[in-house]
Amino acid sequence: MARITATIRPVHDDVDQTVCTHPVTSTGKPRDAASGCTGRAAYTATCSAGDWTATRRTRAELEYLRDVHFGTHLAKPAART
Repeated sequence: MARITATIRPVHDDVDQTVCTHPVTSTGKPRDAASGCTGRAAYTATCSAGDWTATRRTRAELEYLRDVHFGTHLAKPAART
């Protein structure tokens, strides 16, 4: 069975929520105004199994939702006969 992961990435506050790889302050504002970065607005996570994506304003909230989602991938115990 392949390992299932959910990668969390910071995203910009634009229409298509592109991934933000720029250095930002703790509040999400860009450190370099000339970089063209609009700042980090949220975080997004995508499950490698391809059936779940979520975006939230805080990383902590998204980590909780990711952990809950991982629980849905656990194998169900065999039925007792």
